[in-house]
Amino acid sequence: MQKPLQKIGEVQLIDCGTHGRQRSRSVSWNSTGSWLAWASSDRMAKIWSIEGGSPREVVAISGHTGPVDRVRFHPTDPNVLCTAAQDRTIRLWDLRGGSQRMTQKWDITAPARFGNGPATAEWTPSGCLVVAERNDTIHIYDPRKTGRSTKAGGGALKSIDLKPNRVEGCQLSPNGEYLVASTTVRGEGMGELRMWRYEDDTPDDCFVYPGHTGAIYQFAFSPDGTRLATGGSDAIVGLWDTKDMVCTHTITRRTKFIRSVSFSHDSQYVASSTEEDGIDIASADDGSWAGTISFGRRGAGGADEIAYHPKKPHILACARGNTEFGNPPAVTVAKW
Repeated sequence: MQKPLQKIGEVQLIDCGTHGRQRSRSVSWNSTGSWLAWASSDRMAKIWSIEGGSPREVVAISGHTGPVDRVRFHPTDPNVLCTAAQDRTIRLWDLRGGSQRMTQKWDITAPARFGNGPATAEWTPSGCLVVAERNDTIHIYDPRKTGRSTKAGGGALKSIDLKPNRVEGCQLSPNGEYLVASTTVRGEGMGELRMWRYEDDTPDDCFVYPGHTGAIYQFAFSPDGTRLATGGSDAIVGLWDTKDMVCTHTITRRTKFIRSVSFSHDSQYVASSTEEDGIDIASADDGSWAGTISFGRRGAGGADEIAYHPKKPHILACARGNTEFGNPPAVTVAKW
């Protein structure tokens, strides 16, 4: 049963990183919520502890030779982090004891004309990695079955080419049965979700669900698996019933393309961000407005990526990105 919608009250903002000197496009909590990772433009990934009254940096991960674009903590191991950077590598790190030990590395195979990093890199519930490259290929890796250093595509459990479709991202469904990719045909037209069974070698018989009038840049499943949120270039957030794969409600309070969506750990709320001021918080059931997280002043901008805390419903990490609005901190954590 849906709980009564609780409106946002007073918000506490916690800034991480130096104002104006670093930029972050990605944030990720570990499975216990004790550490927050964020990707940094200074070629590092930063690990912070937000617990208690004094947030602090735990470790700065060095080794990449280009800006880090994406960070993703392992779904169950709080000490394993995946990073993807513009040096054309994806790396795994062992952070036990606050150290930084690289355990695996995969090279990007897409030609440089497509960009220097993957489109997305996401964990599956079982601990595999789904990597969508910018040449519209998808590789699935099991870190337990590959060596320390592997050419991307080499050692993959499977590789899938979705051309002529342009791939914006790919994930495994929470039940582990389907791969889900957000695509457009040759980068134009309707944004679609394509679903096919994981065990199928090719997605020739996939299900196709048109969802937006333009590309779907971000999508996320709710922790309980009953909802899917899609964020499009049409500035709309779609809320889907995953049982029937039907978009039941939309959120239309923004005018710029949706950069990120995130569900609260109890699946009751969904947050969405654009380059516009603030973060929209809504009911995950019907999209009704619960409030807006403001970063303190008009023109402060929004966030490139947002991530709800995995244990607490009213803590949200926000990667402030390459904003044109002044010199914000790299990351802001909101508590309410």
